[in-house]
Amino acid sequence: MASAHIPRPRRSETAPALPADRSHLKVVRPGGRRRPIRLTPRAGVTMVVLLFVALFLVAVSHAVLIEGQVRLDEIDKDVAAEQAEFEDLRLELADLESPARIQAAAADMGMVPPAETTWLTPEDAVAPAGDDAAEDGQDAERDEDSPDTSYSDVKPYLGSSAP
Repeated sequence: MASAHIPRPRRSETAPALPADRSHLKVVRPGGRRRPIRLTPRAGVTMVVLLFVALFLVAVSHAVLIEGQVRLDEIDKDVAAEQAEFEDLRLELADLESPARIQAAAADMGMVPPAETTWLTPEDAVAPAGDDAAEDGQDAERDEDSPDTSYSDVKPYLGSSAP
């Protein structure tokens, strides 16, 4: 393999002057041993106790998370069961509301379809309740023409049902 020779840059003749007192500097040799950190017995015991407390707190937090997850799983199971029941009830309701089932139930009760359908339409348009025209005094006219239909008068005809 060929190597290229790269020339070193030349030092300038006017290098900056270094400070004369360099007693605060120390030479560091590569691979030198560092002084080990020494702990007092009290500091060592304190660190071990703190380590065990930290591990205990981690275990407690995991237990709380697991309990919460179990509760969420139970809730999810309950929701799935309720949704399945809801879908079953919707299907049952659709079956009960089907026109074919209603016709069959009516036939079982002795009802027969009419030979001819007659549609009824009112001759005079009646103002809906709460309309401005009804508030202008037309209520008084209707009250005079309508029979007395208070609950006390109608109650004997209704049977034992209450309002």
